[in-house]
Amino acid sequence: MAVLLLLAEFVYFYCTKPFRPYMKAFILLLFTTICLRSFAQTGNIKRNAVFLSFEEFKNNTPSIHPIHIFLEQTAEDEYTLKYQDSTGNTEKYKRSVWGFSDSEDVYIRYNKHYAKFMAIGRICVFKYLQESQTQWSASQPGFASVRYKTKEVEKSYILDVNTGDIITLKVSAVKKLIADDTELLAEYDQLPEYNQERDKLTYITKYNERH
Repeated sequence: MAVLLLLAEFVYFYCTKPFRPYMKAFILLLFTTICLRSFAQTGNIKRNAVFLSFEEFKNNTPSIHPIHIFLEQTAEDEYTLKYQDSTGNTEKYKRSVWGFSDSEDVYIRYNKHYAKFMAIGRICVFKYLQESQTQWSASQPGFASVRYKTKEVEKSYILDVNTGDIITLKVSAVKKLIADDTELLAEYDQLPEYNQERDKLTYITKYNERH
């Protein structure tokens, strides 16, 4: 990457003055493309790290590095983010976060949930389970009603690393985001509707591997 940037700067310096504005734009585009490809190809998100913003996540430059960070279930459908400091003490993490990574997975804080990334690259996908309906059982006099869940719904979203936009994971969104890869889009379009719905994550992963 450094060699390519040096070459671009050399061409910019020695090109004629009328073309310099175009070369400046080209250098900026080249730098952005290299950064995005590096992010997509490695997916090498730093572990046990806290990302305070989307930019920290995109650039893989977390500002906080606890010794160990993890989610602890404190109640049904409720989780608390905790960390271990350098002295070995475990504390509740009280600051707001954009996301974090533990020793195995990467999470984003979204809609009051800690959602796990299922794909990381130029197109990221994350999901969480959301309780859609809660009911209380009938009880005999003198006995408390019992709460139980009737259904949980998987909520899946796309994070566009180019823009930071978050949208619902749908077939139409997948087609729009992979449209610049005409070969892959054509392959996806040829699938029956059921398979397109089923293989949304598969084709996002394929796109990330190719770009």
